[in-house]
Amino acid sequence: MAFCAITAQSLLSLSVYHGIDNFDLSFMTEAGTYFIVVSYKLLILACTKFNLASYHGLQRIMKEDFTYVCNKGGKYREVFFYNQIQTRKICKVAIIFMGGIAVAIVAISVLSLVYYLATHERGEGSRPLLFPFWAFDTDFGATPTYEIAFVFANTCVSAYAFNYIFMSITQIIWIREIAAKADIVILCIQDLMDGIHPTNDSDEKKYFGIIKYRMREIVNQHHSMIILIEHYAKVYKKLLLFEQKVSAPVVCLSAYSATESTDGGEFNAILMVLCIGAIVLFFIPCCLCTYLSIKVTSICYAFWDIPFWNGGLVIRPYLVLITQMCLRPLPLKASGFEEVSVQTFANKMASAFSYFNMLRQVNI
Repeated sequence: MAFCAITAQSLLSLSVYHGIDNFDLSFMTEAGTYFIVVSYKLLILACTKFNLASYHGLQRIMKEDFTYVCNKGGKYREVFFYNQIQTRKICKVAIIFMGGIAVAIVAISVLSLVYYLATHERGEGSRPLLFPFWAFDTDFGATPTYEIAFVFANTCVSAYAFNYIFMSITQIIWIREIAAKADIVILCIQDLMDGIHPTNDSDEKKYFGIIKYRMREIVNQHHSMIILIEHYAKVYKKLLLFEQKVSAPVVCLSAYSATESTDGGEFNAILMVLCIGAIVLFFIPCCLCTYLSIKVTSICYAFWDIPFWNGGLVIRPYLVLITQMCLRPLPLKASGFEEVSVQTFANKMASAFSYFNMLRQVNI
């Protein structure tokens, strides 16, 4: 898979160079769009390869959560397993959508070739190719170069879809697991003062012992959630920030290339599918991170639903510490980047529309 990505990126870089050299803005933007998309695949492969320990951490914590809720009351099991069922449904929809994009691109590529063969004589025009490959004196329309390039391009799309689906589904499962962990913490907080009332008699030591035991569970579960968030950030921070930087250019360039093709009398359905897919697939992680931020922040509000003042000074330092940690932003920011959220998605799409209008007014 890495070989396919590196080879495709090398050919597309030559295509970008060719477009710049000839001042062919339409060809350059189309090749540039695919170059950015293929570069993202290399980043996905690198982040997956070099962060296997974080994936193992996710598996270990998922197993621990399953064991924990099975040994707790029915309230815990109901919330936890409902979350797992919803996660499975979301993953099915995501797989169908992302797999549908890849199937649509390959199908359009094949149908374009079939339409060309049905409406053109041998040697008339150039056969359609999925990627705008260019390599000096190489004729990608001649046999057998065209057939090799055609199969290679569709193979790259299939391999890219496999990698991207794995990355996206794992991200959904990861965020939903963090949300499930937050639900467990909230349920533990709700049970903190259950059946306990302040007393001044000899049973006071036993009363504080129960609170300390329950508080220890809350601290352990919250610490486990923080570790899970750190593992998630270690794997996906680079991917999310890369998406944040290239989302507007990809949407802008793909929309511009598709529009230019339409103005020239052609209908580039592949770029239109790519543009729509890029918008939706950039929205998904932004929505998930917004959901995650709200879920983690809701933990500190759970303390206001219990009579924590009856716990004395034993639990107050822990409540303050957990509240402060829950109110911190997610560790998904870096210098020069915005917070990953739905608001950032809206800003990037507005930037893409501005870039698109600017390119449409350029006269080269």
